[in-house]
Amino acid sequence: MRIGFATIYAWRPHVEHTWYLAHLARHAGHEVRFLTCDGDLPTCYSQLLHERGQWRECLQCRTGGIRSYAAEGVTSIGQCAPGKSSQSESALARLWAQSSASTLGRFESEKDYAGSAFNALVSRIEPAVRQAYEASREWMIREKLDAVCLFNGRIDVTRAIFEAARSLELPVVSHERTWFGDGIQLLPGEHCLGLKSVWKVVSDWRDKPLTKLQAVSAASLVAKRFLRTNVTEWRAYNINAVDTPWPVDQARWRFLILPSSMNEIWGHQDWTSQWPTPLDALDAVIERLGLVPSDCVLRCHPNWSEKIGNQDGRLPEEYYSKWARERGIHCISASDRTSSMHLIEQCDAIIVASGSAALEAGVLGKTVITTAPSIYHLAGFTVNVHSPAALNALEPIKEQLSQTEERLPLSDEVVRHALRFAYAMVWRVPQFVNHVRALQTTEFDYFEGANSSRFTRLFTCQVLEPDDTTFDTSGLGGEDEVLSIIDARRWEKLVNPPVLAEHGAKISIQRRGAYAWVDPLRRMVKLGDR
Repeated sequence: MRIGFATIYAWRPHVEHTWYLAHLARHAGHEVRFLTCDGDLPTCYSQLLHERGQWRECLQCRTGGIRSYAAEGVTSIGQCAPGKSSQSESALARLWAQSSASTLGRFESEKDYAGSAFNALVSRIEPAVRQAYEASREWMIREKLDAVCLFNGRIDVTRAIFEAARSLELPVVSHERTWFGDGIQLLPGEHCLGLKSVWKVVSDWRDKPLTKLQAVSAASLVAKRFLRTNVTEWRAYNINAVDTPWPVDQARWRFLILPSSMNEIWGHQDWTSQWPTPLDALDAVIERLGLVPSDCVLRCHPNWSEKIGNQDGRLPEEYYSKWARERGIHCISASDRTSSMHLIEQCDAIIVASGSAALEAGVLGKTVITTAPSIYHLAGFTVNVHSPAALNALEPIKEQLSQTEERLPLSDEVVRHALRFAYAMVWRVPQFVNHVRALQTTEFDYFEGANSSRFTRLFTCQVLEPDDTTFDTSGLGGEDEVLSIIDARRWEKLVNPPVLAEHGAKISIQRRGAYAWVDPLRRMVKLGDR
């Protein structure tokens, strides 16, 4: 095969991952080609994120891009003559630009998406999307590609390349950094928001018991969050948090509402519920369970107190805090240092759409109510209410509330399934977990021994194979030992699990020649979306 690799942005660590994947393709006997941008576009996501000089953004991107690894086989978008877009293609380019506009503006409400600010951003992004679509189609045809591997596939130009490959009926695989860092997220036939491959792996492995070592490894992810030592996640929130008592005195029940932003997933069908708005879902859940305002606490996401590029999180915080105020529900602001983890420990249940806090709550055995599809809603530890018709799923919880005056009971089954989900998301869904090891958020080591044919089968078969297919065939004993440690909250016993598998020899994935200075310098500056 001749495989084309497209990584337009020089964001860390994605260009390095691209070069590693190209190394695997070559090792399997395939030819590789690369597509980049040499400052060819009128604007792009990076420029709009920071709103600073185009020369600066383009210089940084070109310096850290694929040319710093590859001396040949690289084509620039500007080298591909743009064709003439049809009216339908122009309309599609505008549609593909919407996800980037959503994230850049951190929009949240229906009013936001109907407003002039959102539409203005779409209009600024659309010309670059259209040009990238036309250029990448020409590149694929000119290079006679058999398959395409690209970074992300959602954000403006990357979405254009993804759609160009699909228009030519080429098998396409997207890659992204993984949740906790190790391995590489590779999704066949989907861009980075696609959930079909994830759902299948999570569902297939939800009822397979973990060995003790696997269970410890899965529990270590949550242990590091509770101990605030999770240095390989893309963002760590609430680092300087303070443990505080439940903020509502004499609350009958303790339901913790943990909303998360829609802007990165907005518009993607895999993440979309059948509720008119997220607030309609919250109102319906509260009403069905017979909760009163003092039973609920809303914790605004700490992310909303941080800037991403030049944009703050004012819109989502206002959206949810206004809802809480109107209903008399206690609301904790995004900038408040109250520990979200400690609130989860104290609550009876959490209500989430698709936020990752479900993992901590699940590992603690808490009741987890979801109002929208997510990476975990098929994992077996959640109560899913993704539409008005699904409200009946709340009846067992309502029955429990009517029969007890104590806290809602914890569930060992919830803990088991949460651990199996965590293991699936970190050791089964990502590929080459034992060969791509995260040291820090953007720093990785690479090791020999990866099965390169596993990578190329993603194109030929378009199926994601679990990276680890082992489990405990003898029963639940291994999980039981870990459950007892979690029950005692002995997080320190879980935070440093033994190595699951031995590595091969380290291999060098480095920039060429004079570009070697790029990475040491970049480690001295903050990440691009900060």
